[in-house]
Amino acid sequence: MILRDILLFFLIQIAYAAFAHAEAYMEGKEGWKWNSSWWHIPLPGGYTYTAYHVYMYVFTLFILTIILPLVVNGWEWHLFYVLGFSWCIGSNLADFLWFVVNPLYPLSKWNPKDTRWYPWITKGSFHIPRAYVIRFAIAVLLLFPILRDWTMI
Repeated sequence: MILRDILLFFLIQIAYAAFAHAEAYMEGKEGWKWNSSWWHIPLPGGYTYTAYHVYMYVFTLFILTIILPLVVNGWEWHLFYVLGFSWCIGSNLADFLWFVVNPLYPLSKWNPKDTRWYPWITKGSFHIPRAYVIRFAIAVLLLFPILRDWTMI
């Protein structure tokens, strides 16, 4: 179980890293909500989801990284926790890597002034996107039952 969990986690992280590369080249310098050709859904808290992000994150990636493994393997709470944890970390990884690998929108623009398409948490000179904190908090919550199950082996 532990080896399977670690393997799943790293495979999902590799997939999200590859996705970050593809997405950076598709979006270029425009970034997420600034492309006017997509329809937009305004969400509470200053977020705006575009057609692309709804289809990619809500349907495609969620189905491939969480639903499909559960359908193939059968429902298992432990597997759900591992997949959810991996999805949360992978989503943060993919989003951050978008700035690292994007030749038209470099990492130096990863800040609230230049990257306005999502809300930021700011404490002094420290800035982090709110979504990163939320996903990390969910990942931490999902980690507890994973570790509990590991200690029962």
